[in-house]
Amino acid sequence: MAASTTPDSGMTGEPHAVPESAPSDACVTCGQSLAHPARGRRRRYCSRSCQARAYRARRDALTPAHRTAPARRHATGASLTAVTIARTAVELADRLGLDGLSTRRLAGELGVATAALYRHYADREALLAAMAELVLVEVPPPPPELTGWRDRVAYEARQEWQLYQRHPWLLPVLARTRPPVGPALFDILERTFSALDQPTMTPLEILSIYLALSGLVQGIALMWSAEYVERALAPDAHPGEQVHAELAELLDPAARPVMRKLFGDTGPPEIDFDGVIDAGIDLLLDGVAARYRRDRD
Repeated sequence: MAASTTPDSGMTGEPHAVPESAPSDACVTCGQSLAHPARGRRRRYCSRSCQARAYRARRDALTPAHRTAPARRHATGASLTAVTIARTAVELADRLGLDGLSTRRLAGELGVATAALYRHYADREALLAAMAELVLVEVPPPPPELTGWRDRVAYEARQEWQLYQRHPWLLPVLARTRPPVGPALFDILERTFSALDQPTMTPLEILSIYLALSGLVQGIALMWSAEYVERALAPDAHPGEQVHAELAELLDPAARPVMRKLFGDTGPPEIDFDGVIDAGIDLLLDGVAARYRRDRD
């Protein structure tokens, strides 16, 4: 890597795209003072209700499904371009998901005949590749102050996480062994691989680290997407109450003492997805840093 060959350099502080992710002495939702534990991760919320409100605020701010539908376009044969089609398809997928993106609906949104789309895209896969390229261009390179390998890799992982929150449909498009490739995706890969490139690391190890990080992000994004869909379909539902009732029957303190200690009678905690992502990235990169130190020694 160009900035430094010392694995432990530039590790002071991880970049956070969401400012509230840094813990403080007050609840980030209501401002109430917090008592932090002596060990482990510092608290950010005074209660699960504040944690849930913060999650919903982040979800609503990041997820474009809340946008109102744009005015329907009326493209002529001369003005209809591949980029116009792809951008309109992205807007539709953001609102309706991939299941709601049909050739007929896309043509109707553009005000053209369905056959006009096939002059620019031979099939659905070609269109998805163009859509992916459009949204991957949104990911900016790391700011110049991030010079350490760890900060740069963590930055790219968090950018991927935020990308799935803005465009949930992108997850099944990229989460496969042969995703659609293009310059934007390869620019992201080049930045990540250059940050991980160390004299002691083999190409397979570098690829494995990248896939482990991306797999972590994609797995959490899959859970986030499922919960988002559930909440969007039933905003007034309280699934936690039903889950708690089911858990109460299973959490026999004699048979499952640890699970009883973790969940007790309070029910399952509200998942702080941003916190899980931060913790997972930190833990995985701790292992990479240990590998770097071991190989260097």
